[in-house]
Amino acid sequence: MKKIVFLATFLMANLFFTSCDTNDNTFYNDVFVTSPNLVRIEASLAGYNVNDKIYVNCYIDRLLNVPGQTNLLDVRQSTGYANNFNFTYLLERQINTDEWEVVDVNPSAIDVTAGRIIGGNFYYASAAFSPSSDGYEFRAGIPLLVAGNYRISFGYNSTSTQIIELRSESINNNIFVNIISNEGNNLLNSAGYYTFTVL
Repeated sequence: MKKIVFLATFLMANLFFTSCDTNDNTFYNDVFVTSPNLVRIEASLAGYNVNDKIYVNCYIDRLLNVPGQTNLLDVRQSTGYANNFNFTYLLERQINTDEWEVVDVNPSAIDVTAGRIIGGNFYYASAAFSPSSDGYEFRAGIPLLVAGNYRISFGYNSTSTQIIELRSESINNNIFVNIISNEGNNLLNSAGYYTFTVL
């Protein structure tokens, strides 16, 4: 009898451990899709001078065309009507030949025309849902207060150089939609930076 109980216990434990899902994305209710050209750096054709602003914008249509799919993805409904999609970027200024420092400006000096932005060691951008455009919108201009060489990159703590990761701000156990996109004006170099000079 002890052998049967031991064998049954062993089989149940083995079944339990082999059926555990080790995929964190399933556990956290994450879905990944790709959609190009959602984020853009608004580069100035005239160049930049001290006190100019450099703008980054994002627009995510509620009905998203996902490559390889025949139907449009309703990201608003899929996320349980999330109010925001978030992404990060970094603005740095060169301080010597091979060193860069993070540019952190007073939040009140940032010109935010859509969504919201939080500064610090990086910029945390939120594209907010706009009923009038039926999409998620972000646009903010960071003032360039000092002359020098600058660069912008996307994805703080990311190893990716050419993609931008946008994540829905889903609540109440709704799906988190992670959108993989790129900088829509093709301004990033092979290392993942948009570099420019402020005079």
